[in-house]
Amino acid sequence: MKRGWQLLLALSLALVGLIWQMPMALADSVGYTVRAELPSNQDDKQVNYFALRVKPDQTQELAIVINNTSDRQQKYVVSINQAVTNDNGVIDYSQVKPKLDPSLKVGIQDIFTKGSDQKVTVAANAQKKVTFTYTMPAKELPGIILGGVYVEQVPAAAKHTTAKIMIQNAFAYAIGLRLRESTRTVLPDMRLHEVKATQINRRNYVTANLQNPQPGIMQKLTVNARVTKFDSVKTLIRQQQSGMGMAPNSNFNFGIPWGNQNLPAGQYTLYLTAKAGSQTWQFTRNFTIADQTVKRLNKTVLAPAKRPNYWLYAALALLIAILLAIIGYLLYRSRHRDDDDDVDDE
Repeated sequence: MKRGWQLLLALSLALVGLIWQMPMALADSVGYTVRAELPSNQDDKQVNYFALRVKPDQTQELAIVINNTSDRQQKYVVSINQAVTNDNGVIDYSQVKPKLDPSLKVGIQDIFTKGSDQKVTVAANAQKKVTFTYTMPAKELPGIILGGVYVEQVPAAAKHTTAKIMIQNAFAYAIGLRLRESTRTVLPDMRLHEVKATQINRRNYVTANLQNPQPGIMQKLTVNARVTKFDSVKTLIRQQQSGMGMAPNSNFNFGIPWGNQNLPAGQYTLYLTAKAGSQTWQFTRNFTIADQTVKRLNKTVLAPAKRPNYWLYAALALLIAILLAIIGYLLYRSRHRDDDDDVDDE
């Protein structure tokens, strides 16, 4: 018994050790790290990304360091990207050539004159500094310019194989880049633009295009939206999402899935409430789903998954239990009857 407990303790300690080592092993498997060399005009010393206080007409060289921790030479692509908001409501630094919002007057692509797109080779177990330069406009800008230094490893050339499918992993780092000339905070704002029926990954949605036209970051955004038929109070579809954010001068499409509903052509009304911090916005918008749109969407939509019939499962389980009980009772009676017959024979 004592030996059994010792074996169980040894196995538990081994399992704990394995779990402890897993994050380290996963980190090592990436094969490289990236860090920013923060300059003296960094106005937030608590963060490890570029949060810079700048001046009109200022030119400055910035640098990052790529550390190749692998045992072979690696290649990387470094780009300076404009921060946008993707359709998940997440501030995104990964898009090299994003579609820019019309409200963006001066962006990352306007001020970076050197090193905004580079290909870098780093020797095995070595590091390399990568520099890039920006020049601010002569006229003072309100709010902030937000972007990111995006570093992506170039996958090694795949070896010849007869397999039909090849999967290559590529890892990327994004270092935020925030530039501002004034300490005065510019609050974000929200506007509702086009509302329409569309399809995302072969599933039907009503999307509402939300825009932040101000050079201020929107954080902790919650959106609650519902759709009714025109002149009706009955909610047909709804969606609530929290923990989102919006980059300055950006927009994204907030999606409301149809789910199991099949919205016919007709007139509808969207009711949407958004909250971020102490700010609240409310929108009501009538929109139309055309007959041609419904036909087009239904040609390619995935059939909605049927909800399981839990009542049927419960009834089947009860029936099986009753049958098992009857069988058990019959076996019990048969056994006792045999025992009684044996006694009578004696």
